[in-house]
Amino acid sequence: MRKRSCKWRKTETPKLRSARKNPRTTRASARKKLHQLHRIIPGCEAMDNTETLFQMTANYILELQLEVSVLQSLCAYYEV
Repeated sequence: MRKRSCKWRKTETPKLRSARKNPRTTRASARKKLHQLHRIIPGCEAMDNTETLFQMTANYILELQLEVSVLQSLCAYYEV
């Protein structure tokens, strides 16, 4: 007897390469991302503490959101 193909039947998805296999790659990737974060956040260029960097990043995000809110209010007030 022949099997019918069903569109709803699950197909096996290809497995993605995991960076976990090579911890050196994972560390290098994390270091690169932290370096980029150091460059983006003002006042964090010489900071070594990752926890403080993340706290400053969160504060910077809140400052940017506040700035956007103020600018949107000004645009609404001046009808721009």
